[in-house]
Amino acid sequence: MEILLVDDHALFREGLSLVLKQLDDASIFEAENAAEALAIADQQQDLDLILLDLNLPDNHDFSLLQAIREKLPSTPVTMLSATEDAKLIQQALQIGASGFITKSSSSQVMLQAINLILAGGLYLPPQVLQQNKDVPEMEHAETISPESPSVANKAESDLYFTERQMDVLQLLDKGMSNKEIARGLDMSPSTVKVHVAAILRECEASNRTQAVSLVRQLGIVG
Repeated sequence: MEILLVDDHALFREGLSLVLKQLDDASIFEAENAAEALAIADQQQDLDLILLDLNLPDNHDFSLLQAIREKLPSTPVTMLSATEDAKLIQQALQIGASGFITKSSSSQVMLQAINLILAGGLYLPPQVLQQNKDVPEMEHAETISPESPSVANKAESDLYFTERQMDVLQLLDKGMSNKEIARGLDMSPSTVKVHVAAILRECEASNRTQAVSLVRQLGIVG
């Protein structure tokens, strides 16, 4: 998994990079300004995720987000900011951001939010989503909190997976990344992400670890 982290504060980049290393085989590329971010985006065409600070010394609006979306239209871009301004968040979503994570979030919430976005979901801070439920750009977003319920209660109901989703599940159970699954099943990484997102929805899980744990409990894999 290749992630580009764009932020002008070295200490924040260092701390978040350590958090991101907990993801499956994550390789972290760092940029401290818009120029460096665009250079890396040109060199690394297979980025799985871009985490972009809202305010950079050489980028005070959404021009960098727009430029990245043009260069890498299939790569999810998530905004990082200390602000919870609903208007700014709505504008970011309209331009093509896949989520908005506040810098005050815990490492656990950040990881769960990133897993949600990698699975094809849209993440927003809970307080922002609750206050703007009727905003079209926000109606499909999800929130995560440290108190999010376990998926264990799903064990009492039936799960349904297509044959291809079962193939993906088997490889998720082996700890493979999306790229490894794509190579193993001869499909594109974007198709794998679609299947993973469907699996998470069916399991009512917020990340792949929870989903695999559930299907193991039910004897579906493992």
